[in-house]
Amino acid sequence: MTTETATGHSAAASSSAVNPPVELEPVPMATEEAPSQPRGLGRRILGIVGGLGYRIVDNMSFVGEVLVDFLDLDKPAYHKEIEDLKKQKKKLAKAKELKEAEEIASIEAPVLAVS
Repeated sequence: MTTETATGHSAAASSSAVNPPVELEPVPMATEEAPSQPRGLGRRILGIVGGLGYRIVDNMSFVGEVLVDFLDLDKPAYHKEIEDLKKQKKKLAKAKELKEAEEIASIEAPVLAVS
């Protein structure tokens, strides 16, 4: 199906004459490298032993951290005493606040007149 333009040429013929198809050649990438050669047996064994050693040391480190935390070895020797003092101060402050609240309540309490 072709349509004629004002000059008498068909639209299909004029579009192919104006825009010829372009063919591009593939450009090799600069980052492409040759496939790496397979590693030797010695390299593989060394990689396995190194990976195994890393996992063992990593797990030992984790167990050590857990033990230090569980046994409270990362806290000073007087840590318990400090915690006890903090609890005692908190208890005293609460008792003082309660006493003050009772005093205020006794002042504000209505006095019933006996008639």
